[in-house]
Amino acid sequence: MKNIISKAGRAIALQAVAFASFFAISTASQADMPQQPKPLWTEQASDAQIAEDARRDPNKYCVQCHESANATGKPFHHAGKHFQKDVKSPNSGEQITCVSCHGNISENHRKGVKDVMRFNPHGKASNPSLERSVNEQNQVCVACHTADKLREKFWAHDTHATKISCTNCHELHPEKEPMKDIPEKQRIKLCTDCHTKIHAGEFKTPEMDSLKAKENK
Repeated sequence: MKNIISKAGRAIALQAVAFASFFAISTASQADMPQQPKPLWTEQASDAQIAEDARRDPNKYCVQCHESANATGKPFHHAGKHFQKDVKSPNSGEQITCVSCHGNISENHRKGVKDVMRFNPHGKASNPSLERSVNEQNQVCVACHTADKLREKFWAHDTHATKISCTNCHELHPEKEPMKDIPEKQRIKLCTDCHTKIHAGEFKTPEMDSLKAKENK
């Protein structure tokens, strides 16, 4: 009888050891497994809640994904002039937010992405089907940056306003002020990137010769 009990005890002990070993291995395997990425859009809210959130913080839903490195992996800076607290919209007198330029969003943002105003150098959109026309893009900019103020800054604004988008020359979210503290050589390159005939020597004027000489320094 003692032998039977002893054998049964050993069997139970072996089973316990085997179970403990299996549990330890299983737990370790789970710990080593890579964590699944969290969905970019985690909140589910009613239209009324979205409207209320947007009233309190218009940038709330934008910055969930569009942070310092956004969903596309491209850099996104919140340090530019548009994000400074003391910069107000000349139209409303309120602080400029994401939706001031990009428009309002919906909870189902991925399906509604086609309605978001995008700003790209003309012909440079990552998805051509979502590219906005030069006029659509620039109308948003000139709503605040009025034509008379642009003329004061640089005479060529009138020449380019209907032909290329503002973002061909300006960044919407720059780390530094657009066009400020940019070396003259790089400013000239903004022109020669498009006006390639300068390089071919087809513009034979003293002004063009001077620009070309400065660029080659």
